[in-house]
Order: sequence, then C-alpha cells, then structure tokens
Amino acid sequence: MAKLKVYVKNNQTEVKVPVGIRLLIRRCCQAVLTTENFGKDAEVSVSFVSNNEIKNLNKIYRNKDAVTDVLSFPLTSEDGTVEVNPETGAVQLGDVVISLETAVKQAQNYGHSLEREVGFLTVHSMLHLLGYDHETSQLDQRIMREKEESVLEKLGNIYRERRKTLMPRTAFVTIAGRTNAGKSSLLNAIVGEKIASVSNKPQTTRTRITGIRNIDDVQLVFFDTPGLHKPVNKLSEHMLNTVKESVSDIDAVVFVMDCTKKINEQELDLLKSMNASKMPVILVLNKIDLLRNKDELAPVIADLTSKIKFQAVVPVSVTENSGVDIVIDEIISLAEESVHFFPEDMITDQPEKVLAAEMIREKLLMLLSDEVPHGIAVGVEQMTERDDKDILDISAVIYCEKESHKGIIIGKGGAMLKKASTAARIELEDFFQIKVNLKCWVKVKEDWRNRENLIRSFGLSEK
Repeated sequence: MAKLKVYVKNNQTEVKVPVGIRLLIRRCCQAVLTTENFGKDAEVSVSFVSNNEIKNLNKIYRNKDAVTDVLSFPLTSEDGTVEVNPETGAVQLGDVVISLETAVKQAQNYGHSLEREVGFLTVHSMLHLLGYDHETSQLDQRIMREKEESVLEKLGNIYRERRKTLMPRTAFVTIAGRTNAGKSSLLNAIVGEKIASVSNKPQTTRTRITGIRNIDDVQLVFFDTPGLHKPVNKLSEHMLNTVKESVSDIDAVVFVMDCTKKINEQELDLLKSMNASKMPVILVLNKIDLLRNKDELAPVIADLTSKIKFQAVVPVSVTENSGVDIVIDEIISLAEESVHFFPEDMITDQPEKVLAAEMIREKLLMLLSDEVPHGIAVGVEQMTERDDKDILDISAVIYCEKESHKGIIIGKGGAMLKKASTAARIELEDFFQIKVNLKCWVKVKEDWRNRENLIRSFGLSEK
C-alpha cells in the first residue's frame, strides 16, 4: 500500500486545534487517494491560519479581497509534471490552507461538529490538489460533488447525515487466537489506523482493545484480546480471563490462526466451547504469504472444518493486506439492526494517553530481549498541547520489576532509553500529526505482575 505523509501545521492562535483533528485530516486525505486509485507515495501539507492570513493569501493568489474557508495550492505544473521529494521519492501534491475561525463559524451555522466541517474541507481541497476545479467548469463541479460523496462513503458516512431510509446495523466482534497469530495486525488493518501494539514478542496485547469501523449503515465494533498462552503469573491469569469474558455476549468471533502452525489443545478447546454455545466463528488463516505452496492450505482447512463448524474460513495475509476485505464482508453479513453505540468519527475507545503508552511499550518490546520486555508497563502521566506552540508534551514512566532490568532499559550512558524514546516519538508525531516532546523515566516496581493492586493501577485487570 502506498504511503501518505500529511504535515499539519497550526499557524493561528484564535482557536485551539484538538489533537484528534490531525488524525481525522490524515484519514480524509488517505480516503481521497484511495478513491482516486492513487498508487504512489505522497505528501500533503495542511495549515490552519487566521481569517486575516487567509484573506491575504486570497488577495495575493486569487485577486479576491475576501475571507474564504479553504485554499488549495497544487504543485502540479501546467504540463502535468509533479514535484517529487528527492529524499523520499514521494509525490508532493501541494498545500491546503484552512481558516479555522471560518470553519468553526460554518460548523455552527450548519449545526454540525467542527470535525465534520474540517473533514469536508480537507476532502474538497484534496480533490483540488488532484486537478479538479469546480469554479471553471460545471462538469468539474458535478464530478467533484460525486467524488466527495464517494470519499465520504469510504469514510463510513462520518461527515454527512445518515440516510433515513437505511436502518442502522451493528456487530460486536471479538478477535481471538493464539499469541503472535496476527490479531492486533488484523484489527489495525480493518480499522485503518494503528490502535493496537504489534511486535514479534508473545503476549504483546495485555488487555481488551476496542476498534471501531463504520461502513455505510453498519458499525463494526471489534475487541482485540490477549493471545492464548499458558499462565505463569497473576497478570497472565487476568489476560486469559479477558479472553474468556470477551467471547461471550457478542455477535461473532474472528478466530485468527497462523496457518504455518498446527492447532493446539487450548485453541481447540476454546473453539469447541464456541460451537457448543452456537457462537458464529469466522476462521482467519493468517500468514499465507509464508507458505511455499498455496496447495498446503487445503488439508489444513479440511482438518479444521472436520473438527469445528465455522461460519466462514478466510485465508489472509495481513502484512500484504490480502483477504482483509473478505473478512470485513463476512462480518457485515452478521450485523443486526441496532442503534450505533459509538460516534461515527471514533476508531477506538482507548484514551489518547493509553495509545501513547502502548506505542512507547511497543518500541521497548522491539528493542529488548529475553524476560525484560514482559516485565514492563508504561504509564503516561502528562499529555498536553502547548498554547503558544504547536507541540504536544508527553511525560511517561516505564515500570520494570528489577533494578537490573532498569539498567538494561536505560542502557549504557542512557543509549537504550534514548533509542526507544526516539523511535516512539517519531511514531507519536506521525499518529497525532504534531511535534512531540517526549520525556521518559524508568522506575522499579518489584514483581508487579503478581501484585493485584499494581495490575489494577496499570489498567491491566479485566475488571
């Protein structure tokens, strides 16, 4: 999949820019490029300015002495050539300038949220960057409107009124399976954003993570669960209890298996219990890209379907985004008529502090070896955006179980902590679309994985 880098700048002080709007802008830009089948890496700059500044730009570049809501400046030349970043090879599509004062006023006048208004302005401007111009051609005006509708469809009707002829439907789905089968990667692929940590270490996911995807009139709510494993301490017992609780009182289970590994007794027992309760189970056989011969799948599927009844069996490669759309279609077919329980611009119920903490922990999982990573918990104590600068300050504490582990995490001369913090900061800036000032400290909490009060205080209890 082509990569998109969106640079969001806040050049005004009249209105505070919520961090979530930066994520929204990136999703809108990506949706436009997907609709247009834009298969190249791309870069876009989006700036928020005051009414005075956008009025000056309007006068300079369009000879209009008036405030407007948004301006687009494509970098494509008249002969059709495009600017390319020599360092990344990405196509530089251009600049979008939004008056946040005007966006706020228009949102109030139309009676909808600022997010919806900014979302529409972003989609509209991206189409301008790709060459559409509604001001010089009535045909382009009609085409642009149709394109906007198409993009909004891809975003799940987030930024327009729900069609009253459609009865809303909802499906609550648990993603379960053995550790390292690719459950979190599948959730991220379905939602379209990285909301769950991913690493090659077992038991990366410790709690139930909720992901939300809206497609037309259907809201899909996913629960990503810790991997099935043999419990070795109180924390791992809580993790397994989370799995058991998550496969009850839902509409379906997506059971993820690594197709290169044989099913084990723990997986088989859980699947049999689901069959006994008549729970619909969609089997996802992940990592088909690792098979030397796709014919190897047939006997695996035959063996599994002889033991367990599945609603559907879907071979996928999450890393190559192959088959994920089929999984989504199978889940949609199970959705029942119901009100939607989450706002349509929401992709997870995880607080931003929790998402930030998990990104930091993920980098430590990747960099550290042996037992140290499993004894780490991360808590974000402060997360605030400065009023005078476009900077997000994050303070995090990394907890470990032993003094010797603290030394390993910090590293010689602080090298390991600096490496992990830098990697985390880069991902945090990419996710929140704002410059991040990240400060991390390391503290020891002896044997915290066996101490109920600490497990609860870190938010790792199923209760």
